[in-house]
Amino acid sequence: MASGFAGTFGRVKQEESIRIAIVGIGALGCALLPRLMRLRVAGITLIDGDRVESGNLERQDLYAEVDIGHFKAGTARGWLQMGAPGIAVTAIDRFVDASNAKELLAGHTIIADCTDDLHAKALVDRVCATERIALVSGALHRNQGQVIVLHAPGANATISRSDVFSGRIGADQDGCDMRRVPMEAIEAVAGRMAQRIRELARGEEVTNAVLELFDTKSAAWSRFETSIR
Repeated sequence: MASGFAGTFGRVKQEESIRIAIVGIGALGCALLPRLMRLRVAGITLIDGDRVESGNLERQDLYAEVDIGHFKAGTARGWLQMGAPGIAVTAIDRFVDASNAKELLAGHTIIADCTDDLHAKALVDRVCATERIALVSGALHRNQGQVIVLHAPGANATISRSDVFSGRIGADQDGCDMRRVPMEAIEAVAGRMAQRIRELARGEEVTNAVLELFDTKSAAWSRFETSIR
């Protein structure tokens, strides 16, 4: 009993030292955030320079008509503070770009990348690599979703996004029309991201550079491991 209690206590203390940044509070960020409310983390930072639009309300449940025109990060901050008053929440109403990425992301333990822009994803990955911050990245495209963990402590921590996804970014990949993405894919990716974030926050082992793919047609996940020889 004593050793079991000590193990549980150690995991709680580990969790309480964690600071998470969520980059992008659109459809995926809105689906992820409620899944993190029960974490005993030190703080959550919400980063997004976008404002709520009427077209967001159908798929971004954190926002209502009264929020139209307001920044997404600030609006989501108010929602999270009401639901999880024990978590210190910071809202940054800015987009991550080359001029501010290090400033905005440094000091966090885990970054949750919920952006739909592959250029932004590459930038976030580079900062996480240099700052040694664990990255949980989610992406959606039509009927598929993907989740990958990079730069977490352990084997393959030096593998970057460019090692996994080679080639140049095509016009059809740069940005995603979320109206074409089934809600099942959004919910599945958010759930898998939350699972990986919980594991990292509790100090559990998470494998870097495993690409997890979800397909709505089969409602199943596939795993592909990347390694550098």
